[in-house]
Amino acid sequence: MDLLDEFGAPLSAFVVGRALEEQPAAIQRLADRGVEFHLHSYTHNLQDPDSADEIDQGMRAFEQRLGQRPLGYRAPEGRISDDGLQRLSQRGFLFDSSVFPSAWPNPRYLRYPRTAYRVRPSGLVEVPIATAGPLRLLVTLSFMKLLGFPLYRLLLRPGLAPNPLVFDMHLHDLFVLPAYDQLPTFLKVAYARNRTRGFAFLRATLVMLEQRGYGFTGMTDAARILDAQLPAA
Repeated sequence: MDLLDEFGAPLSAFVVGRALEEQPAAIQRLADRGVEFHLHSYTHNLQDPDSADEIDQGMRAFEQRLGQRPLGYRAPEGRISDDGLQRLSQRGFLFDSSVFPSAWPNPRYLRYPRTAYRVRPSGLVEVPIATAGPLRLLVTLSFMKLLGFPLYRLLLRPGLAPNPLVFDMHLHDLFVLPAYDQLPTFLKVAYARNRTRGFAFLRATLVMLEQRGYGFTGMTDAARILDAQLPAA
């Protein structure tokens, strides 16, 4: 938070509903620092990412802990469905940010637009995670650590970088967590690359984006701007 504050970059946290119930002290520490929260399902069940139960239970936990309804949703591993998007719309969500318009984690995501769009017929705003270059590499701290920051400096040069640019990261990108030891071998190898350089890469990214004319904002404000700009459903 100190690093983000240095750049005036707000943090939008997509949080699992069960974590809201089980880790109130951590949630409160973030809330006290002005973090903006959105929902990331209730249990992070990859087989049931956007069901009515996952959304509704998550909403209840969100409202009980934070005293407000969530405006944004991100399905676990981006596994959003048309039915899930319709459920979000029916429950008053402003936007979804589940789409990874890349070959990872599922090649079918390549058919999704790389820029924000309005989901029809629900009218929900979809704000995809940013991708870079012809290969649609995800603009995430995980991928930067895996592929190297110089590659992203090249791909995100002026005129080629997306606008808006949704930058994604997880706590495991910044800290070496105990769960690392439970990963399968191929993921251990991937996450071992630059595993202690998360903060350095994050700072370098913030500097680069600032130098290239980006302003920093939370997901709610970005979604509201897009909602006003995009054609109606």
